[in-house]
Amino acid sequence: MPHIILSGYYGFNNAGDEAILAALITGLQDRIDDVELTVLSSNPTWTKEVHQVKAIGRYNIKKLSSYFRSADLLISGGGSLLQDVTGYKTIPYYLGVMKLAQLFKTPVFCCGQGIGPLNNPLNRKLVKQVLNSVAAITVRDRASQKLLQEIGVKQEVKLTSDPVFLLRPAKTDRVNQILKQEEIEINKPTIGVAPRAWGDNSYLKELAKLLDLLKDKLQAQILFLPLDYPDDREVSLQVREMMSEEAMVIRANYTPQEVLALTERVDLMVGVRLHSLIFATVMGVLPAGISYDPKVDNFLERLSLAPVAKVDSLEVTKTYNRIVSLYEEKESFKSTLEKKSDNLAGLARQNLEITLRLLSDFND
Repeated sequence: MPHIILSGYYGFNNAGDEAILAALITGLQDRIDDVELTVLSSNPTWTKEVHQVKAIGRYNIKKLSSYFRSADLLISGGGSLLQDVTGYKTIPYYLGVMKLAQLFKTPVFCCGQGIGPLNNPLNRKLVKQVLNSVAAITVRDRASQKLLQEIGVKQEVKLTSDPVFLLRPAKTDRVNQILKQEEIEINKPTIGVAPRAWGDNSYLKELAKLLDLLKDKLQAQILFLPLDYPDDREVSLQVREMMSEEAMVIRANYTPQEVLALTERVDLMVGVRLHSLIFATVMGVLPAGISYDPKVDNFLERLSLAPVAKVDSLEVTKTYNRIVSLYEEKESFKSTLEKKSDNLAGLARQNLEITLRLLSDFND
């Protein structure tokens, strides 16, 4: 019975990272009979309940060490784990987990990650050193591949895609039930919105003006789909208060599969959160990204798109014109989007194929 340990930003109620975890769990269980999975989580009880797998505290070094003694593989990622924007502890933590695994002779697979920014020279050196000693590396965008090569990673860095491209949405009946519970009726063209807090949140006023304009000119409904609970819900409610027009907000916390299925009910996704744009792409919904981080630009580049705006320079009229231009072409773009989504799903499957190969190679 193979034993795989999963390390990532898990247990923090972020729908994007939980979607990565859900996709990996399902993909591994589908392909490996009797696989034993252990997740490193900030909230092990919640992770066990939601994902129905074993979970331990992500900082429980004693327990983690005992698990690595019998583990066959550590999968680190996906997600934006190796970057030094969100805090100085991020890189040392994730690299530390990899080194601990190697101490107990457990092979490490860096899977479908988005790398960077790496602003600190010491962090660049540490990432280079550790990643040159892992068993395999895949990344979700070309910029990550290029960055690792630039800092001196000699190991092959394979370009695949985000594991979320393999996630299965919740069933239609469940989505209808959620909409009923939320007292939301979708009866006209609908624009989904997935904001997040950023800096001093000054961009939210401009976002509210933009949504008022879109609702009025396109005769559409506005539906906020929070991805990071409860923070994004609070941001969504703030934007709604700033709007002149009415808007709907999904208030409760739902599984990644449910949020993915809800995304299908909108016609266009105005997303600041990266995974709102990935969810949209998976479900054949046009993604209009507002960038706060290079990872948003890097993903949109794979769809031959660019952000409609940046959070720190959101001009309402220009952004409105870009979104309307996308919206007017949405039917012709959908077939292109479907092909690109299928291609990215195929690349995501390569992450699982590499996992199978590593298990075979290290257990012969």
